[in-house]
Amino acid sequence: MEQPPDTDDMPMFARGIAGPLGKLTCDAKTKIDEATHELWLQHCAQRGQDTASVLRDCIYALVHGKTYRQMVMEKAQLESTQILAATQLLKSKD
Repeated sequence: MEQPPDTDDMPMFARGIAGPLGKLTCDAKTKIDEATHELWLQHCAQRGQDTASVLRDCIYALVHGKTYRQMVMEKAQLESTQILAATQLLKSKD
């Protein structure tokens, strides 16, 4: 089975949102057996994600109790709410 491309160097969003806890600069690597690797590739392919994204989600879920994608979405939602609140505040001053 062909491995999906590794997209660590590609921005996740057009605006270049940094990670929810800062810039992603540290590598996390490991070795696994061939049978597990094949199952890992199938798991990633079924989700339509590259292996780096799934591994990142697994690490964040283990350490923070939320996947990386969940944390990014929460950060984006908070920023959107803050922008909306600031916009409404500015409109009320007019």
